[in-house]
Amino acid sequence: MNTFSTKAGVVTLSKPYSTLMCDQQQIEVKYTPNNYHGWGICKSFNAIECSDFGQADAEVFALNAESKLRIKGEAACEA
Repeated sequence: MNTFSTKAGVVTLSKPYSTLMCDQQQIEVKYTPNNYHGWGICKSFNAIECSDFGQADAEVFALNAESKLRIKGEAACEA
């Protein structure tokens, strides 16, 4: 398992694993933000696609995850 610290959080790669639904081994890339409040996000890839995954890739994955998961601006409703 590889772990990368990024500006936004931590990106972790699992060890390759096999599944009945895929011909190739898979790897799970998981992002956990620095201000972790009980959540994270992960995505599965073919292991061969992540063979040279590095710090720059981890930064891009973390920023992409942040952009999709955080609400920008003010809250949609107020209490």
